[in-house]
Amino acid sequence: MVANRLREINAIVENIPGVIIVKQFELFDEVTKGYISVFTEGLIKAIEFEVEIYSQYPFKWHDSETIKFINSDLSAYKHIMEDGSICIHTAHSPVLSQKLNYDIQAVISWIEKYYINKDSDHHYEHLIVPQKKFKDTLFAYFFNEIDYQFSKNQFGYLDYSNLSQGLFHKEKCSNAIIQKFYSRDRKELVDVKWNIQFKALEKHVGLFIFIKDIPSINQRWIYAKWEDFVDILPQEFLNFLHFVEDRHKKSNGTHLPLFIGYNISEAEIHWQAIMLEIGKFPIFGQKINQQWTSKLHEERAIDWAMTRNCSYKYFFGRGHLCEKITQSKILIIGIGAIGSIVAKTFARSGCTKLDFVDFDVKEPENVSRSEYSFVSGLNNKTNDLINELFMISPFFEPSQGGYEFSEAFNYFLKSNLTNNQNKSEMEKFINSYDIVIDCTADNDLLYILSQLNMTTSLINVSISNHAKQLVCATEQNRYEFVSTQFNGKVLEFDVEDLYNPTGCWSPTFKASYNDINTLVQFALKHINLKFKQERQLRNFVLETEEEGSFNINLKEF
Repeated sequence: MVANRLREINAIVENIPGVIIVKQFELFDEVTKGYISVFTEGLIKAIEFEVEIYSQYPFKWHDSETIKFINSDLSAYKHIMEDGSICIHTAHSPVLSQKLNYDIQAVISWIEKYYINKDSDHHYEHLIVPQKKFKDTLFAYFFNEIDYQFSKNQFGYLDYSNLSQGLFHKEKCSNAIIQKFYSRDRKELVDVKWNIQFKALEKHVGLFIFIKDIPSINQRWIYAKWEDFVDILPQEFLNFLHFVEDRHKKSNGTHLPLFIGYNISEAEIHWQAIMLEIGKFPIFGQKINQQWTSKLHEERAIDWAMTRNCSYKYFFGRGHLCEKITQSKILIIGIGAIGSIVAKTFARSGCTKLDFVDFDVKEPENVSRSEYSFVSGLNNKTNDLINELFMISPFFEPSQGGYEFSEAFNYFLKSNLTNNQNKSEMEKFINSYDIVIDCTADNDLLYILSQLNMTTSLINVSISNHAKQLVCATEQNRYEFVSTQFNGKVLEFDVEDLYNPTGCWSPTFKASYNDINTLVQFALKHINLKFKQERQLRNFVLETEEEGSFNINLKEF
């Protein structure tokens, strides 16, 4: 079987136009290896590659291609890996002959684009940084963009905070965030913006230097040894390293991260971390002209850590709601099944200014169909949800929303409707939000809100028993509209088969998390589209059908 595969590979490759087999493919320790030359228009002479084909081929392995085309002489060109292999990503095919043709055509395309034409990509390609353990652990540091201009060779201290211990594939990984930058004399330069829970974490000391230029010889691989920094790191900074190490000598053996900053565009800085060990800094003293000077241990390898830019534009770069929603200050009233799903969806979709009103306590039975966790036990819903969203988004910024606020809001709203002065204060407060979403299914509250002079976008969302329908009211007649849909028997649904738990509780509607989430996400999709298109958001109803297949019908009014 192995012999047949080898014969097939050799036969396929030798019949590909522009390709010559220099050395026949053979099996070496479960890896098929051979040498080919590739010629295409624009080349003076063919380019040779060592080819390695792994046993999984033609299938990928962990999202990586299982074939390599290697030529270390091409390392100065774009999209070349550290081992000299070309970075290619090609179309899927389970057919060996088709996949080989795809992959070799990708090599030819690489030659034409990067070798012959020397093209550059429009987007920045980050340097290749080896993922190397430091004292049996991988380290990862997250940073955010800041409103500060560093000057070349500016250096000093920074604060960082540990987030968690995780696993990066099979290795232990320590995760942390950069918190604040200081000058060398410990004066604050700039604070890094994160949510208040992250800002309250314990701080640890790190170092930084902004070198401005990319620390790479060919703008593909990051420097490997300290000798690469000899002409880059100024003497003043090396003396600073000696000062820091001497000051912390009682902590010999502990790690201290050094962050190297450089421009990847005129406006954007990338930070890359180096793990230093106190007592083993890569410097030594040398006496020159009767003065001691700090020098680098040039042959010592650099222990790079992982870093990630977690600024808003990257954190939500793969998709977010329209700016009409994400840039709004939002109040969600009622954070049970519907409200908590709305809140978490907003937090994951780019919204940062979210406040909540709910004086209820999260019970264990709330977890199965809401956005809460069992581990926090009995807990006020507002506090519980705020903690959940803090863990999701480093940009989540609640201005209020605790239990006391919820209790006061509900009491004040329902006790002062006839007091014109207090009513005016209520209107002023609610209109301070750009969007208010009422998910309470509280008819009393809906009536009160309908009596107020609202300039904000007020949206009421409720779901019928068994999640057969979702009703969304957005217009001035929202109270009448919702009442008519539910109480006027416009919608047909089961009002008998409700959930009646043990104890003196009010019965609640039956529906699974999947039932509720399906309708809520559909509604949010519709609302987002209306806002994005700058069209009027009208009252609407989602009705479900389950005969034969599941369908959702949207009716606008």
